[in-house]
Amino acid sequence: MFGPASLVSGKLSSERERMAAQLFQPGYRLLTISIEEAGLREMEMMNKFQERNAKLLEEANSSWYKDNQKLGPGEWDDEDDDDAQEKARVWGD
Repeated sequence: MFGPASLVSGKLSSERERMAAQLFQPGYRLLTISIEEAGLREMEMMNKFQERNAKLLEEANSSWYKDNQKLGPGEWDDEDDDDAQEKARVWGD
């Protein structure tokens, strides 16, 4: 066993025992999971992220397509552009 017996109980009674306890400890955090496990977790997160983005993109494309179908072919909704130009004029004044 490395270090004094008081290390087992978790109570350090002197400065010397505290220093002895720190002697064999690494100066960095030890890994709690393997690199393989971390990679698998990251892959799961990326798969969920890609699925969510694909669903959002599909919803956005379908709503944009539906909105443009209401106007008819060759027609565009210029109200938004007019509103934006009006706001720009007011801001410039």
